[in-house]
Amino acid sequence: MPVISSEYWENFIAVLLGFSVLSLIIERALYQIFDSKVWGFVEKRLDKQVGEDFLDIKPWIASLLSIAIVFKLDLDIIAMIFNMREPSFISMVVTGLFIAGGSTGIFKFFKRARKLKQAIYEQKVRDNTFVSDD
Repeated sequence: MPVISSEYWENFIAVLLGFSVLSLIIERALYQIFDSKVWGFVEKRLDKQVGEDFLDIKPWIASLLSIAIVFKLDLDIIAMIFNMREPSFISMVVTGLFIAGGSTGIFKFFKRARKLKQAIYEQKVRDNTFVSDD
């Protein structure tokens, strides 16, 4: 487990921001396709063939595209956060899924990360182990 220091949090936030920007870029690019009349036609046709509530392929497309980009660029959010030398297949897939989550996923992740950081800080204060970063 990494030491939770100010340097660790700076790296953590920098990595998350970088991946968040990539996620937003992909989300906006896919929006252009998914909002088009051509996509509307394709979606209506699929709904008629397999049923309206059965198949929503937008998340699958976003996930596959994001995972492909992650593998092409050799990105691994987990390896970058924990300063690992080599990316792993599983963590690269997780990275692709994180990116595919788009802005909603990013917002929820940052909200949870902020709560975790606050809980760690409060525990250190309670345990009297808090050391200033000054």
